[in-house]
Amino acid sequence: MPYDYYDQLKEQRDSEKYTETSDIIRKNVWNDSIDFQKSIEWMEVEDKIRIRLYLLLRYN
Repeated sequence: MPYDYYDQLKEQRDSEKYTETSDIIRKNVWNDSIDFQKSIEWMEVEDKIRIRLYLLLRYN
């Protein structure tokens, strides 16, 4: 019985529809999360730049 499920899942995974769907998910969902992560990192960099600029302008 477990082997039947394995074969069924293997056939599903090897199907063209599954491959296309997984590619779309990888492009859309994962890509958004990566962009979100990069934007957070950039916000941290911007904060550091603003703080340094403020200190530079204040004490010079």
